[in-house]
Amino acid sequence: MTLDPKPPERPKGVVLPGGTPGSALRGIVLPPGADAPAEPEPGTPPAAAPRLVVPPGAAGEIPDDLPEYPSLRPLEMQVARANGREVLVLSDPLGVSPQPVAISLEALPMLQLFDGSTPLNDLCAMMVRETGDLRSSTILRQFVAQLDGLLLLESERFRKTLDELRRGYHALEFRQAAHAGLSYPDAAEPLAKELDRHFAKAERWREEAGEAAARDGAVPRALVAPHIDVRRGGPTFARAYLELGASPEGPLRFVILGTGHQLVEAYYALTRKHFETPFGPARCDTEFVDALAARLGDAAYEHELIHRDEHSIEFQALYLKRRLGDRPFTIVPILFGGFHALVEAGRTPRDEPAIERFIAALREVSAQARGATCFVAGVDLSHVGARFGDGGTLDDARLKEVEAFDRQALEAARRGDADGWFQAIAETGDATRVCGFGPLYALLRALEPGEGRLLRYEQSLEASGSMVSFAALAWS
Repeated sequence: MTLDPKPPERPKGVVLPGGTPGSALRGIVLPPGADAPAEPEPGTPPAAAPRLVVPPGAAGEIPDDLPEYPSLRPLEMQVARANGREVLVLSDPLGVSPQPVAISLEALPMLQLFDGSTPLNDLCAMMVRETGDLRSSTILRQFVAQLDGLLLLESERFRKTLDELRRGYHALEFRQAAHAGLSYPDAAEPLAKELDRHFAKAERWREEAGEAAARDGAVPRALVAPHIDVRRGGPTFARAYLELGASPEGPLRFVILGTGHQLVEAYYALTRKHFETPFGPARCDTEFVDALAARLGDAAYEHELIHRDEHSIEFQALYLKRRLGDRPFTIVPILFGGFHALVEAGRTPRDEPAIERFIAALREVSAQARGATCFVAGVDLSHVGARFGDGGTLDDARLKEVEAFDRQALEAARRGDADGWFQAIAETGDATRVCGFGPLYALLRALEPGEGRLLRYEQSLEASGSMVSFAALAWS
């Protein structure tokens, strides 16, 4: 492994759940002659295209190796305004295409054709029929060439670039603090002051609730903390980590099950990197990770690249470093994905062999590991309102309804009931978009912690009228 902890700098433009809408628009790459878009209006739906409009083609040769079946990769899409007109901004969650790309909004119907089901030759013939212009076939091929050159299509060019990125990232020893200077101060002193304010508020909450302080050597079996932007959820993060005693005995290990927001093709992603923080690195228990990876095979690191920008473990490392100071501890960083496909199919995680293999492997390695281990799940709850696609008004009645749902699901989790947690959310079709559905299920299944305590529940309102909820829980 390389000893260089600094991978090449990449453009920072990540939108966190609960973060500022439109912040991904920095560094947009535009086609020649296009104007830079302004910030999008929160909740702005894509404008309906009244007819199929072919975007301007690019001059130059068309490569011979265009994808035979053009298929657009999973991308984030936003509508933005530029000098009175609208553009569609495409961002790659994996960062393989390094900067957002803006295209004419009228190209949306063409993008919808790129689902991998129709040969490019047939698409070109259709374009000629639709437009009555023989040139449209060439223009469509140029458009496909542009998208492929920008690594936005599933293609051999994309797969080769992705493989190179995966190999290069896996060889790095350290994972950079991707959100330092964006979501929290990138220097130790101002960060310490900010987190100390969070811990002070969490202490007041604890005292007001009449709950006892953790004994000096306390190490909970498991914790749930949020993963929302620390500027919004900081005290709730801190409330979870107050359950760690001020002077825990011996070295500690934290198995952190973070929410893998971009895990769409798998359920988990491991990494054996140390996580940089402004307080110094949170060291990885590489022996534990290696033992887990040996049981999971090639799947262990196949999606490791998403760790690069994911915040849900990075934020936990900050609070651990501040709470524990110079006391030794290690982390086991694991990103775990969502259950949307399972819910839609009417299946449960117990029906999915990949999940069962992961749970069994994590149990086995945890049982054999030496020293104290605390499991942590980075969990946000409901995401409701216009920013998340909901219609209507997010009034007090709706907020109380969401809270009642959240608390019902949390009660199942508090009892240590993994199946109850899953069913409480699945039976609504995950109508409120619980972000942390998978990691908390994995924690409850792997650890079977029994009865725990709900320490805090919060709803964070946004200026746009949307809301994200989150909580802190502990199992002693």
